[in-house]
Amino acid sequence: MREQYFKHRAPFDFNKDSNDIGRPFFWNKQVEDNHFLNRLYRKKEQEFNELYKYHLQFFLPKYDDATEQEFFRYVWEVIQDAIAQLRHKDRYTSDHSRNFRYKFHLNRFKEYLQSIDEWNLGRTHAEIIAEKEGQIKILKEQLQRLMDERREAEKWDTDFPINIASGHFLTVVDLFKKIAELKVNDKELVFSQMPITWAKLICRYFQEDGEPIKFDRVRRYYPRDPSKPSSRSSVIPSENQHFSIISAKSRAI
Repeated sequence: MREQYFKHRAPFDFNKDSNDIGRPFFWNKQVEDNHFLNRLYRKKEQEFNELYKYHLQFFLPKYDDATEQEFFRYVWEVIQDAIAQLRHKDRYTSDHSRNFRYKFHLNRFKEYLQSIDEWNLGRTHAEIIAEKEGQIKILKEQLQRLMDERREAEKWDTDFPINIASGHFLTVVDLFKKIAELKVNDKELVFSQMPITWAKLICRYFQEDGEPIKFDRVRRYYPRDPSKPSSRSSVIPSENQHFSIISAKSRAI
């Protein structure tokens, strides 16, 4: 055990808001844990982290081999001992109200310590096992959900994609773009919030001359904003636009 864990108040320092422990005048440095508790009782819950970090930053550089784990363990023991002592106080005294308030305050600080306890020093073996079992259960449920989603997605996979005749990839892209522009009674026949969905459709279910179609090859024809294509966007050349889609009514005329 170290000689000192907490930063002590300087002589004649009367600052009431200080995080330093002790008194402005002479005091017994061997009971610094009690003075830490006195300082803690004056802190709000929102100030717990500031108080802990303040003394941690004092402790770490004071000793060459100091670690936060050691500091945490010491603070944890101080709090545990203080709570245990308060539990055994006589309930039928004039100090009961104050003692109960102190105990409540220490339990809130204990909860703060548990929230930063990366070494599991403040938990029993049974608590650690229970948490791990809970995490395993959640992971199993997530894995099962992902497996179900994968099986559902695999229903739409195929070993027999639609083949585009060699050299006519852009002709098919042109047809899809024309389909996307069709309207029935002034309403879009088909609509996608993101134009890139069409590119994904072509890449997933089509091949050209038996070869997969690379996504980057298709996406250039589907800019995010068709009205403002980027410099990387392209249009279908006229020589690849072999077909026009005409409504049945127009054809009848």
